[in-house]
Amino acid sequence: VLIGDYLYGDSDDKGAPYCADLMTGEVKWKGRGPGSGSAAVAAADGCLYFHFADGTMALIEASPGENKVLSSFKLPKEGDRPSWAHPVINDGKLYVREGDSILCYEIKG
Repeated sequence: VLIGDYLYGDSDDKGAPYCADLMTGEVKWKGRGPGSGSAAVAAADGCLYFHFADGTMALIEASPGENKVLSSFKLPKEGDRPSWAHPVINDGKLYVREGDSILCYEIKG
């Protein structure tokens, strides 16, 4: 995900969030997230929404200064397959597919 001059994503497909400078490629930070396995990322309002393969959702501040996890929670798990669906943010709501269900969370009050 590109926000300003910085790229944010999952490093090495292992659930390790990172931030890198777009122009230089310099990694500003990289660290463990609250979930495990690969992660899909969406962004809104200066925050990153990480959906980890183990069903963990994490809210991480979009800042090149540090890896700051603001909150996290486990999605209701369905089946034994990894959670690979990308989160979608629209009109103040976070949508996440987990198994055969679509979950919706209000993120803007």
